[in-house]
Amino acid sequence: MPASYDILPDRNLFVVRFEGNITVDQNMECLLAYHADPLSDSGHHMLLDVEECRFPDRFFEETQRIVERLRPYHTGRDPRARTAIYAPTKVNFGICKLYERAVKARMPYPLIVTRDAEEALAYVDLDPKDAGMRALLHVPAIGRTAF
Repeated sequence: MPASYDILPDRNLFVVRFEGNITVDQNMECLLAYHADPLSDSGHHMLLDVEECRFPDRFFEETQRIVERLRPYHTGRDPRARTAIYAPTKVNFGICKLYERAVKARMPYPLIVTRDAEEALAYVDLDPKDAGMRALLHVPAIGRTAF
């Protein structure tokens, strides 16, 4: 399963874990599944874990397409909602930084890409010392299956 997600309303959080090969379309399917969920909220912070995923060879080229497809979601979010992308591996970090630059150039909103789990957790108002919160970044699948 390339994407799984969970919603933690008590933490004001939408968590996504990508595994295996992930495409732009699968990324969108996950976001659409979240939006269809009755617990979704435009004010949720978002924590994405891309440690265990592989992006397709052409993902750099696809970055612009995903930014455009996500535009309605980004513009509809509460401006106080933050997004942290945890990308500890060299290749995924580079790809996600490219995405970050493309997003910020078109529609600035609070977004970081980091290799550090503690920084990612703290950015979305989670206690990095809390073992339960740290586990969000290290389990193979979480909560609901997006597809």
